Amino acid sequence: MIEIQFHDQKDAMRFLRILNKQVKFVESVEKMDDVNNWIVVKTDGSSTAVKKCLTAFILHIKTDDWAREILQNRYFYMDELEQRSILEILHSLIEEEREGLTSLTKDINIKTCLLESLDNFMVEMHKEFSFDSFVTFRLKAFFEKLIKYIELSIDEYKMEQEYQVFIHTLRNSLSKKAAKVNHIHVVIDLEIQFFDTEYREIPQQELMMLYDQRNLASSHYIDPYSLGPLLALAPKTIFLYTEDRELPIVRTILNIFEERVQLLDKEHFFLRINKQTEMK
Repeated sequence: MIEIQFHDQKDAMRFLRILNKQVKFVESVEKMDDVNNWIVVKTDGSSTAVKKCLTAFILHIKTDDWAREILQNRYFYMDELEQRSILEILHSLIEEEREGLTSLTKDINIKTCLLESLDNFMVEMHKEFSFDSFVTFRLKAFFEKLIKYIELSIDEYKMEQEYQVFIHTLRNSLSKKAAKVNHIHVVIDLEIQFFDTEYREIPQQELMMLYDQRNLASSHYIDPYSLGPLLALAPKTIFLYTEDRELPIVRTILNIFEERVQLLDKEHFFLRINKQTEMK
């Protein structure tokens, strides 16, 4: 039998819900002495099962509690929606779901740090222990890494906010422009290529002549070989051909031009060229 003491009843109840899904016998008992009032969670589960539940409890529940407190007290993020957005980014970092940022968290992997702390603790612990004491004395390295993760999450949140402002500004600018062409074909592979209505490639020199930063109401850098020409031409329809729909430039074009974009596989472009050639 393993007994875990919680000073916070809310923590005890939340941990119980996780534990109930993993082991058969679980109960909670309220204990009190002259100094403390705590909840004791009892289980006949193995130390491995308890460790698994503690990992889930800390990563998915307590991390949110601690991160919210840090966001409020250290970084002064008081708005609930902002906190929620940053926490979503934080969890995506913990789960290594953001490919572009995995290199930044490789040497400070918070999940590995927690598992190591739990491994060492589970070897040394007796059949009863205080969760609050474990947090205080065994998770110092975890909290140091958590702060670094929060800083990365805040930076990413700010970048995403700037990106949204960038997209909104260009959409607004686009809505005020008259279309200079009905449609254009854009092929994105190792590079980006533009083709006119007759499937003739538009040379880069011509694209550069189309683009003029001064005509666009944005202080952001706009690539003169990709977004610049599209914003200058403001086509009614963009036929966009690519094999990778998750490329940043593809997502950006979709976000700016929205319903004007028809997204197609690259092979469709060559099929259309062949059909065009046969008709001549």
